[in-house]
Amino acid sequence: AQFGRTTDPLAAYDEQFQQVDVKPYDLWLEERIHNQGYADGTIDVIERRVRQWRKHLRSEDTESDDDTEDEDDAENKEWNRHPAAPSTQHVIDFAKHYLDKKGNSKDTVAAKLSTLSRAFQYFQSEPAFPHQKDFNPFDVAKGKLALTGDDPKPPHQIELGELQLKIREDIKHIRDRALIVTQLKLGLRASEVSNIKLSEIHIANSELQEHYEELGTHPALEGRENAVYIPHDRKRNKSKRPRVLPLDDELRRLLLQYLLCRPDNGRPWVFLSKSGGKKLDPDNINDIWKKYFRPEYDPTERYRGVSSHYGRHYFTTWFKIERDWSRDLIKYMRGDRQSGGDMQSSRDAIDSYIHAWYEDIENRYRQGIFKLRL
Repeated sequence: AQFGRTTDPLAAYDEQFQQVDVKPYDLWLEERIHNQGYADGTIDVIERRVRQWRKHLRSEDTESDDDTEDEDDAENKEWNRHPAAPSTQHVIDFAKHYLDKKGNSKDTVAAKLSTLSRAFQYFQSEPAFPHQKDFNPFDVAKGKLALTGDDPKPPHQIELGELQLKIREDIKHIRDRALIVTQLKLGLRASEVSNIKLSEIHIANSELQEHYEELGTHPALEGRENAVYIPHDRKRNKSKRPRVLPLDDELRRLLLQYLLCRPDNGRPWVFLSKSGGKKLDPDNINDIWKKYFRPEYDPTERYRGVSSHYGRHYFTTWFKIERDWSRDLIKYMRGDRQSGGDMQSSRDAIDSYIHAWYEDIENRYRQGIFKLRL
């Protein structure tokens, strides 16, 4: 007040932004993103971050089973604040939402804010917009948040018996149980589970194969019974290489139960939403995990909260600590890079000549994977 300043300088423009028909972020996307030669995958990421930001400022609860709401519908709803006129606190709340509730990494949240900061800089540069040059709430928020460095906290230590009881007693929904067990037993990211197609999963069951003609028809599964193919180059899949992974008898039973009652709507994806039978996205999958594992396994001073990434941690720890598998076999199952690329100081030359394949892990996996007694 003494200096004639305010900590929320864009509040004065909120009502005016609410009244105009022009959507500022759409202008930015059209002028600075769509016409600049970016790869389709990059554009998808940028557009998704804008959608998440818009959605966060809506007045209703942002949690939902289906996060694929039409953008025009979202624009017509009441906002807490127009997304082009936020305060620093709005941005901080957005960042904490994705850190604490959605389980995003610090690097991921920092990338979201950087994208939105670029849009804000566009508003600052265009004379038709009222955004002052010396205030960018996204940059200010990044300065107030600790978004550099890995989270030092480990995941919750859930013993196998405790995990067995949790899944057997608390997760009764057929799809949810199949999805969570798939991530636990295969170490998959939420994006990788979201992207599995019917053609990429083989289950030796005549009734199921008769119902789904495309089941298990991907060339990578030829001669490989009861297995799943995980691509590396599909939207939001972060793995460095594709791989084929075995399906043990327990996971096959769960997938069989689910696929026999899965909505038969012609969509290629294995896991579909309850409402509308649409493809699940990673946020939906993360919400499913939190539905069953929170608040019991919320973030604490000692542990990070259980989210959809927990299965990947549990899977890796199981095969390294409990089964003492070599790093190269585990790296194959995780889809990690095994050879090629720049040589790093921590990587010996021999590492470029060591490779693992499906045939190296299939029998050992089926014998060594943990059982959930379902």
